[in-house]
Amino acid sequence: MASVEDKAGAGTSKLSIEERLETGMALKEKGNEYFKKQEYRNAMKSYHKALLYVKGIIDRPNLPGLEASEEDISDEAKNNIHKVQFSCYNNLAACLLKDGRWDRTEHYCTEALKLQPQNAKALFRRGQSYFYMKDFEKAERDLRAAEKLEPKDSSIKKMLALLEVELKKIKEKEKKIYAGMFDRHSQKE
Repeated sequence: MASVEDKAGAGTSKLSIEERLETGMALKEKGNEYFKKQEYRNAMKSYHKALLYVKGIIDRPNLPGLEASEEDISDEAKNNIHKVQFSCYNNLAACLLKDGRWDRTEHYCTEALKLQPQNAKALFRRGQSYFYMKDFEKAERDLRAAEKLEPKDSSIKKMLALLEVELKKIKEKEKKIYAGMFDRHSQKE
């Protein structure tokens, strides 16, 4: 059997659906190995390649001459494709989070949440990315949703505590601004 790297070089057009799915799963696992070794760039490459292999298998138009239509793909295969896609999106977000690339983290979390809307990790990561991009309203929404799903998760609690501190700072600044406005207004009278 050819290695993952050999198949990755061959392109997807000549592979069957089963081979594409198998290669996508293998590349995702390779990405996981890189992630464990903290080799985030290599992990991201593997996750991207995995997505390329499974992309379009079930979300493509049914055109004449194509190998199979969506109806020809088993429910198990569809489920596995969604698992690979979700894992790759969520793991790409984790890599990008480590790299401080908040906008890309948010993007991949959103893609993951399209597949699993109630996933606490994806909600937490997207909440973190919103926090660091200073979109505190969206951060609070996602972090609260993650907390409902995982009420005992200490990482979520810590992030919510950081958010509370930032929200207090904003309220204090607003109070000072408004107090200053009213002070000046009353002095003019």
